[in-house]
Amino acid sequence: MQAGMRLGVRLFLHNKRRFVIAVAAVAVAAVIMFVEFGFLTGVLHAQSNIADLMRADLVVMDISRVHLHRWDTMSPVRLDQIAAMPEVARVVPIYEHAMGLKNPVDKKVRRIMVFAIPPDEIPLAMGDIETLKNWLRIPRGFLFDRLSRPIFGPMAPGKAVKLDKTEQNMLGYVRIGPDLVVDGAAVMSIGDWLTRSPDARPIMGAIRLKPGADPEAVRHEILTRLPYNDITVMTPAEMRARENAFTLQVAPIGILFTVGMIAGLVIGTVTCYQLLFNEVLDRLGQFATLKAMGFSNAFLCMIVIGQALLLSIVGFAAGLALTVAADRYVAAKTMLPISANGTALALIFPLTVGMCVLAGLAAMRRVVAADPAALY
Repeated sequence: MQAGMRLGVRLFLHNKRRFVIAVAAVAVAAVIMFVEFGFLTGVLHAQSNIADLMRADLVVMDISRVHLHRWDTMSPVRLDQIAAMPEVARVVPIYEHAMGLKNPVDKKVRRIMVFAIPPDEIPLAMGDIETLKNWLRIPRGFLFDRLSRPIFGPMAPGKAVKLDKTEQNMLGYVRIGPDLVVDGAAVMSIGDWLTRSPDARPIMGAIRLKPGADPEAVRHEILTRLPYNDITVMTPAEMRARENAFTLQVAPIGILFTVGMIAGLVIGTVTCYQLLFNEVLDRLGQFATLKAMGFSNAFLCMIVIGQALLLSIVGFAAGLALTVAADRYVAAKTMLPISANGTALALIFPLTVGMCVLAGLAAMRRVVAADPAALY
């Protein structure tokens, strides 16, 4: 069998022009699948990014807030009640709402998402903790998300910028990232937030437990001891999973990108079949000779499988190289975390191999079914 595969590889490499065209076809199919899958995972990651940034064992929020882009606030009393429980070390309130940020260049006001947190307790992993603490202790200041889309104009530390018509000094940068709804983010201290809105309510609380406490047991205790049915408590991982499920449910992105991947697979299979069929057709005489000499159909199929495996490996490698360049371009334009990750490699490589092998076996049907004399 290995001899058949080696023979197939040598025959395929003999016609270099056809081989290059076949590799290009497989590479295009791989790029389509990579880009479609990258868009899907990038969108889901961006939509649930806050959950990934949470520095907490549990997160509490209003029960009406069924996804992270709702701004249902919760009673601050609930945070105090949770903080009083023996297994809880602290509860860090987080405030969030949209504000108008004035672009210093074109003077246009655009919506930006603003988070307010305590300067001494940073609940989000968005930069060096000690540096963020020092910046947030400065009154009338804010931190700008350096991953924001460029519509807000240049933001440099030390400049005064208007947030909802109130001047705030830009002190430094954080790293949060935009999504499909939010173009950018900023962070300020709770003190400045409450100065603007004394009656503001937190949008969620980051719960940090004492060492050895069981998050599931603490969650059960919170919901049992606070039977008001107005809060929900979950781990950051559950928060991320819920957000991804909501995104897939309300937006047809799962179907859209799956159809795109299937289209790439079909295009690649059809193109591979045509190229491998032409390869088989051009060598019908050789196949007939081998068959007349007593070589089995399995041996003949291994010739084409060898060609298909070579085509899939080289085409996949070329497609991956093109995908890296394409992902960088798309990520720069959309500001979404699009990249060919390990999951994409583990999914698309076997699809590429299967696509080529299936096309090769389909191309061999005429040779396998025919009498050697009929092939001359």
